[in-house]
Amino acid sequence: MALPDGLSNKMKVFQAVNELPVFLKGGPADKILFGVTAGLCGLGIVSFVHLVYTMGFTKKKA
Repeated sequence: MALPDGLSNKMKVFQAVNELPVFLKGGPADKILFGVTAGLCGLGIVSFVHLVYTMGFTKKKA
C-alpha cells in the first residue's frame, strides 16, 4: 500500500531535522496564524485584567 505523492512530500517536510517547532513548519501561513493567535490571546488577557480591575473598585457617585 503506497502513500499518495502529496502525503509523502508533506511527511518529508514535517519530519525534517531543523530548529523549527512543528506548528511553524508549514511556512509563512503558519507564522501568520501563530501571530494572530498570540495577539488575540494577549488581547484577551489584557481585557480580563481590565475587567477584574473595573469590577474590583466601585465607581464614585457624582
